[in-house]
Amino acid sequence: MKRHFYIIALILPILLFSCKSAGQIAKTNFDSDVIQTVKNMDTRQKIGQVLMINFRYCKASEYSGPKTNLTDFEDASGKIVKVAPLTQINSTAKKVIQDYHIGNVILFAENLSDLNKAAFMISDMQLLSKSNSDLPLIISVDQEGGRVNRIFQTATFPPAKTIGNTQKPELAYTEGKYLAMQLKALGINLDFAPVCDVDSNPLNPVIGNRSFSSNPETAGEFASQLHKGMKDNKLISCAKHFPGHGDTDVDSHVGLPLVRRSKSEWQKLEAIPFKMVIDEGIPVIMTAHIQYPGLDSSKITSKKTGRTIIRPATLSKKILTGILREELHYNGVICTDAMDMKAISNNFSESQAVIEALNAGADMICNPISIIEQSDLARIEKMYSEIEEALNSGKLSKSRLDNAVLRIVQLKKDYGILDKKYYRPTDADLKKIRTQLENPEFYTFKNRIKN
Repeated sequence: MKRHFYIIALILPILLFSCKSAGQIAKTNFDSDVIQTVKNMDTRQKIGQVLMINFRYCKASEYSGPKTNLTDFEDASGKIVKVAPLTQINSTAKKVIQDYHIGNVILFAENLSDLNKAAFMISDMQLLSKSNSDLPLIISVDQEGGRVNRIFQTATFPPAKTIGNTQKPELAYTEGKYLAMQLKALGINLDFAPVCDVDSNPLNPVIGNRSFSSNPETAGEFASQLHKGMKDNKLISCAKHFPGHGDTDVDSHVGLPLVRRSKSEWQKLEAIPFKMVIDEGIPVIMTAHIQYPGLDSSKITSKKTGRTIIRPATLSKKILTGILREELHYNGVICTDAMDMKAISNNFSESQAVIEALNAGADMICNPISIIEQSDLARIEKMYSEIEEALNSGKLSKSRLDNAVLRIVQLKKDYGILDKKYYRPTDADLKKIRTQLENPEFYTFKNRIKN
């Protein structure tokens, strides 16, 4: 009997840990109506629901405005073409939203230069989705403060580092509250903030003062408060860039960075802010297009170039599922950083990048393809067809896609996106939007931080 008790005493902690881990990493408890909604979707609707598309530009040939608005853009073939900012829905954007059941959109400064047009475009996108019997859209933007802003007709707040230097986390909460007020006024429901990267490399060309601090606990505390300010005001927040972009000396917009830290070093530094915001219920976490062999040294062969490279974190199951889901017990939505950044687009085809990211554990795929003219629709059709082929062959499991869609639909429900009434703004609505964006509290707060 004593021997049996001794064996049980040895095994029990293992069983408890296993049960605890299994419970914490299990699928989110999705609401029954969310489950039914996803069951009623066909495959293409599910694919559309995990994609976040940008309509940043349209090709000059589809633009009737002033020629002074034209700028250079590198198209999918690498050719430089003339494009103009898209500030109202055109036939190409309409066809993409309706024919491909897009679930999410990301906006840029080019789309938001005119507030009246932006308000109409956002409402038109939602009405298009509704008229197609699809779910309302998540409409997202990067509005961090500092050098990363997309809306300039309102107070733009100082960089995260300036707020972190105040040593007053409550200011981050207030900023989160004000960001929610600003973005929701226009119909935007997700902000890609806070930055959870630790400012640990002075040669970093892309993070720097976008980070709250070089101290991981401080970075985590301020990021948590920014998230809380948004959450309490019903705006979706997104922590970025997992597993940590702070210790890089290459900008992933133009190349593929490599971080040389060990896993134990990562646990003592870059993991801390992400663990803190996870504990506070952050609803979305964005991946980083970085190689991190201390976390995953496995290789992947590019169908685009034929080269074999260390898997970027965005395409790594060990990092997104093994570490983020299983070790950090994260149950929210995992969103990729923009897939048209050179770190990914230089190495992978559009469909390979999407399939690998979904297989790794990502739920929402940001900027998987750039659509600037009608002829680009052939590329999006090709991408859908290749994703369907991967699903039919088992290269991408249908349950993995379903789980990603469930998380996104649940997020939309949790933040009231499914229940909101959508309509074109009236003159009175436009005036109200402008008044909300010109709130003097925003400017008082901005000047307080600067001082």
